[in-house]
Amino acid sequence: MNIYCPPSFWKGKKIIFGLAGGISAYKVAGVISFLVQAGADIQTVMTHSAQRFIGASTLSALTRKPVYTDLFEEGDRILHITLVRENDQIVVAPATANIIGKMASGIADDLLSTCLCVDPQKVILVPAMNTGMWENPIVQENVQKLLKIGVRIISPGIGTLACGEQGAGRLPEPEEFIENIFYLTYQPHALSGKKVLITAGPTREWMDPVRYITNSSSGFMGCSLSALARAQGAKVTMITGPLSVRVPTGIEVIPVTTALQMQEAVFDHFDDCEICIMNAAVSDYRPLSPSSTKLKKQGKDELLLSLVSNPDILFELGKRKKSQILIGFCAETENIVAEASRKMIQKNCDVMIANLISPGKSGFEVTSNKAWLLNQKNETIDLPLMTKIELAEAIFQSIVSTYFP
Repeated sequence: MNIYCPPSFWKGKKIIFGLAGGISAYKVAGVISFLVQAGADIQTVMTHSAQRFIGASTLSALTRKPVYTDLFEEGDRILHITLVRENDQIVVAPATANIIGKMASGIADDLLSTCLCVDPQKVILVPAMNTGMWENPIVQENVQKLLKIGVRIISPGIGTLACGEQGAGRLPEPEEFIENIFYLTYQPHALSGKKVLITAGPTREWMDPVRYITNSSSGFMGCSLSALARAQGAKVTMITGPLSVRVPTGIEVIPVTTALQMQEAVFDHFDDCEICIMNAAVSDYRPLSPSSTKLKKQGKDELLLSLVSNPDILFELGKRKKSQILIGFCAETENIVAEASRKMIQKNCDVMIANLISPGKSGFEVTSNKAWLLNQKNETIDLPLMTKIELAEAIFQSIVSTYFP
């Protein structure tokens, strides 16, 4: 699974997974398996109804721990109190209308519902049920009651349900499920309420209706930045060229294709943001006169293509910025720090991230980057080769410590 979370984030995290009686209980096994492999310490609690949909032995094998199903199965300790106190979070999935109603009403008549009464601040509910049940006013009233006391709730997905109907009520897909837990539990939320604008991916400059000039940017670095900004509590808008990777959960996306389209979209949103990160690999040139029909090969040994310079969007933003924190990226093969320093000054950036282009190791079409972070305080941070999601975290840690201490 392509999950936009730092690999180390889950190590040592102690999480109870409570499974209630819904058909989507089987999908939770994949989430648990991922988290265990990522280093999380998972304890499972099942209602008796949940055992009709997935066996306790499956969860026990995945977590390498016994599954708790009975409030009174351990006589030497108060099980529900101990479990909650010993764990960081309680994730309930699927959270059925029944278990939501019990928690909202303070009913504690089995192990899972009793655990939910101990510390609501630790609870994350992941509802999954028929659309009609989810939209039932009483269920929605219960949801609102729980939100008011600090319970966190991940909205259900929309699509085809087990009953064959269409609508809201699906358990989120594993990537969305895990990323939402990441967003809810990541600390600190230093950018809460801030608006962050991020560009990502390549642009395409059309030669004719079927051919274009582009580069090999996948958009993975921009997506990683967007996920970390979201985890810090920011409202993120991502302006993207054509991506070859999945967009992180919970990110507003404005798709564009050409450099001119990206310039228009960025200018439209720049004034409304507090942080702007220009990560997209924008084409420096575009065909001067794109053909409206397909260029034919017959009888031609050569094709002469006239190119014209695309606008330097980052340079223009440097002239326009007021209070925004402007962060640029540059990709270089040599004289990396010197080039980054020159561009940072020339384009009036607050921070410049210089990436080493090393095919197969760092830069385009790989999941890792070797980078240097430069800022206007004459600091140059030499970052080791790391995954792009780790680099995104390092960048935001630097931004927060410098500009939002």
